[in-house]
Amino acid sequence: MREPSQQWQRYGRAVIRSMGEVLEEVPEDLHGPMLETADYWLSVGLAFGLSRPAEAERLLALILAHEDEGSRAELEKDGAHLCAEVFE
Repeated sequence: MREPSQQWQRYGRAVIRSMGEVLEEVPEDLHGPMLETADYWLSVGLAFGLSRPAEAERLLALILAHEDEGSRAELEKDGAHLCAEVFE
């Protein structure tokens, strides 16, 4: 099996750091499945957003409809931070 690239390793560490608060709240034996789930849904969201940006925009608006106005800005900030960690 091929060794993961440095960029892939940085991605993994960045996802783990971004999930820190969530991981603190669940038993350690669930960390692996939680991180795999987060990776999967992040990948789905990115693929969907790139292939169908208008629908992704509508879906995000629906998801955030009952959140405060800063929620989207916070998500965008978190995404920028994740990219900065991965592509440093």
